[in-house]
Amino acid sequence: MPRAIASIVIASTLAVFASRTAHATNAHRASSSQNATLALPMGRSVGSPTSGHIVGGAHLADAPYLRVMPADQAGDVRWGLGALVGMVDRAARHVRHMFPGAVLNVGHLSRNGGGNIEQHASHESGRDADLPFYVADAHGKEIFAEHMVSFRGDGTAPTWPGARFDDAKNWALVAALLDDPVARVTHIFVSSPIRQRLLAYASRTGVPEALRTRAAFTMVQPHGTLPHDDHFHVRIACPSGMQECVENPVVHIARRRHDHDRAHGREAPAHEAQASATRAVTTQEHAPEPSSNDADHLEVVPAATMIETTDTPTQD
Repeated sequence: MPRAIASIVIASTLAVFASRTAHATNAHRASSSQNATLALPMGRSVGSPTSGHIVGGAHLADAPYLRVMPADQAGDVRWGLGALVGMVDRAARHVRHMFPGAVLNVGHLSRNGGGNIEQHASHESGRDADLPFYVADAHGKEIFAEHMVSFRGDGTAPTWPGARFDDAKNWALVAALLDDPVARVTHIFVSSPIRQRLLAYASRTGVPEALRTRAAFTMVQPHGTLPHDDHFHVRIACPSGMQECVENPVVHIARRRHDHDRAHGREAPAHEAQASATRAVTTQEHAPEPSSNDADHLEVVPAATMIETTDTPTQD
């Protein structure tokens, strides 16, 4: 074989080998990363999202496909159950795989050890995560803000000219969260116009009915609080066998005036009793616990049975 041809054959063989080696290395790295999220320490969620804490748990690590919102970086509020932290990481990697270069913004999860977070009524027990939307410019390029930005149902942002709600990436995120192999998402709190926009996108693009139906039931705008038009607030279920974990917060209906009237032989008019109960009921997302002085005057009801909500908005 002439020397020149032999050199070409050798070079070609080496190129193929290098390509295969690089592919195998990348696949191994991806597999290792996937296995690492599945092996995160679970920890224990104690109590409910509105009155609880975490024992142990996992920390959401930095990654090329994740970006903590600058406005939410203080305090390192990036802790949660291993199932939650792993789910966020896996979902972000899934979207990046579908859309090369995509970066998921992350807001608050929980504090190390859980408990109360300023401006939040939940996020206490390691099962909640705030995920701001994927946003694109007029050319489809992903763009970023310093803080969460509200979007209308038409995909535009009143305070950010030129920014567009990225339907494809945001739906891919929702689908990845719902299909996670470890965590079971029970709620994705988001505004009704954004919910409708995503479901319409899923229908147009031929997403299977089963997934669209699950998304329709899981995405919900919370009542009595901010509409969540600037981020997804994702909540997962209590992991199986975690006995100290309380699935849903409880709500507390004040009975003081009604009980006082009954004690004195008077019944409040029906519309007043209903209005009083409505003002006192809180959502399953934002249910404050009563003080010890209130305990004798409150009726505790499972939050999942309640529809009407409190008048006072909180962030989440």
